[in-house]
Amino acid sequence: MTGGQMANAKSDKMAPDKDEEGADVLGKQIWRIVPYAKKYPKRVFTGAFANAAARFFDLMPFVAIGLAVDYFTTDVLSGPQIVQDMVTTIHSNPAIGYGVLIFLGFLCLAVFQGISEYSWQTLGYNIQHDLRMDATRSLIAMEASYYDLRQTGQIMSVLSSDVNQLEDVVSDSSTSIIRIVITFATAFLILVLMSWKLAAVLFTPILFIVPAVYWFSTRVQRKYRKQRESTGDIHAVLENLISGIAVVQAYNAEQWEANRVAAESGSYRDQAMGASADRNRFIPMIYAVAGVAFGLLTTAGGYFASQGEITTGQLVTFLLISTRMTMPMF
Repeated sequence: MTGGQMANAKSDKMAPDKDEEGADVLGKQIWRIVPYAKKYPKRVFTGAFANAAARFFDLMPFVAIGLAVDYFTTDVLSGPQIVQDMVTTIHSNPAIGYGVLIFLGFLCLAVFQGISEYSWQTLGYNIQHDLRMDATRSLIAMEASYYDLRQTGQIMSVLSSDVNQLEDVVSDSSTSIIRIVITFATAFLILVLMSWKLAAVLFTPILFIVPAVYWFSTRVQRKYRKQRESTGDIHAVLENLISGIAVVQAYNAEQWEANRVAAESGSYRDQAMGASADRNRFIPMIYAVAGVAFGLLTTAGGYFASQGEITTGQLVTFLLISTRMTMPMF
């Protein structure tokens, strides 16, 4: 390899780093997207704020339902004074007031969730465009010898499939991270204020999810990388086949070319099936932890309620919010 080729290989923005090949923690390289997101601060701020507001209104109906249950069983308003004032302001009948409050919670959730989705999706499309243009400019600046080391199909795979996947990371994965973090923090605060003992019962099993997530990410990351590389190889073989179809037919090499495609497609299939196997071993772990958490919460919650440490409405709120503590992990 010449000095120019070595320099181009080092500056190749589309080639995976050696550090990435040996990385064990998922997401190390994804931080390279951050500089692109900084170009659109309004969309980032709007998306993050709307997502946080949506998470607040997502949990609010659960608290209102618990307070409504306490009112129906004791005929006395309970909970924070600001909530009591809102209920009585909405309607003189608290039963109607709680119903309207729950409806408003879901309405605000729908509005802010829509704003969040639009902000992050449009941010993803902008980043996708910027990444594709940077990659294209990088390709144009390369010497002709650069293309001798790579097949056209692999380059096209980077410019199309890989860049499109990064858009999904921005519009979907980033919102999921924000949703999980804010939901966990807000729910933890609400539950601890109600009963720290019952909150400990709920959170202790959930802690076992952390090593499961780490195991899943370290195993699947490598397999998804190989799957992505297999996609590029398939594109390269198909590109060579289509561009040289006249030569293939002239030399009766149809079966040989079909075998090449079968080999690359089989490699992709094997990598995808391996990743799917790991994913389907991971999901039952989450269900098992969720089952343990729900079972302990119901048993311990019933005991605390019988001892008067929590009200029936608080137990209902615990059970409802606990679904938000585990379901985002699925």
